[in-house]
Amino acid sequence: MKIQTTKEDILNKLLFISRTMSPKISNFILSGILLEAEGSLLNIYGTDLETSIKSSIKVNVLESGRAIVPSKILVNVLRSFPESKVELELLTETNELKVNCQNATFRLNTFSLEEYPQFPETKKQSPLKIKLKNFKYLISKVQKSSSTDESRAALTGILIDLSKNFMRLVATDSYRLALASSSVDFDGEPIKVIVPSKVLDNITKSDSGDGDIDINIEENQISFVLDSEKEFKTLIISRLLSGKFPDYEKLIPQSFAHSIVINKNTMHDVVNRISSISQDNIPIKLDFENGRIVVSMNIREVGSSSEDFPVSYGEENLQIAFDPDFLKEGLSVIEDDKITFNIVEPLKPVMIKSLKNEDILYLLMPIRIS
Repeated sequence: MKIQTTKEDILNKLLFISRTMSPKISNFILSGILLEAEGSLLNIYGTDLETSIKSSIKVNVLESGRAIVPSKILVNVLRSFPESKVELELLTETNELKVNCQNATFRLNTFSLEEYPQFPETKKQSPLKIKLKNFKYLISKVQKSSSTDESRAALTGILIDLSKNFMRLVATDSYRLALASSSVDFDGEPIKVIVPSKVLDNITKSDSGDGDIDINIEENQISFVLDSEKEFKTLIISRLLSGKFPDYEKLIPQSFAHSIVINKNTMHDVVNRISSISQDNIPIKLDFENGRIVVSMNIREVGSSSEDFPVSYGEENLQIAFDPDFLKEGLSVIEDDKITFNIVEPLKPVMIKSLKNEDILYLLMPIRIS
């Protein structure tokens, strides 16, 4: 194997693949990345056995071949180079990968090709096609609401709920729930699958932005093809998460005692200021009074803060409290200027959504205060 490319092209692709892999590898060989030169492409493979990825870049292939090198070391070497041409060559007599850039030369030990896991196969089905830009947008609206608690594996993922010509992405950690929906060209049987949040998060960070993404759901895995119309496309295959995802439709209240229209930017700015003294999970309080909202925090060791602003509300006084970070996140996922704060009662989930757009909603559990 012998190729010529640029530092930026290969490094960006290696970093993208490395982010998709879990840092907790079960086998030393999984710390390696497979480089395969053929035709005019360098195919780069990575896997942690749960998620596998293949991505390609155009290079000058002087000699076809394959090699497996430690991903982290190769990334560090490339990072140290100036922006310039890079040459990679497999030295078959020593099983080393020679990496050249200007006057610098590295010889990296390679791993055994026989020990590296086979790349998983996908069945040829009729994939769901959606604009990649739209899919990234949906992911970005829900991803932060997924859980990091590995003891509840299903909640560490994002639910993809497909029905006729409609897609919903849902994430929850049981304290908040985010839902984003979009129309899609889908005519199959309804299906719900849980995809690891990290996999979808890395799709949003891919350098692909235009065109479609093909999504193919099988019995135990899901695959995503980015830049599907191009020769140098990216294929991501992930195992689906098992376990029961909450019946999110039953969690969403159908009626509310109060629906208060609020200027989102004003509220976000006020909450951000008042919570600047936040620590130790102290809740932020919202007091809805006649024509005003009073936002306040009181921390015994630090002090207190409060600010109020006008709002169209003339019903009975209400006090409700939230985790300040979760509240700010809920305000951030709504892009319109006007939002509705939908309250059943002070200790039941509050729904935050746009006054006009029904496609995004955020459900937040209040905190009991003494």
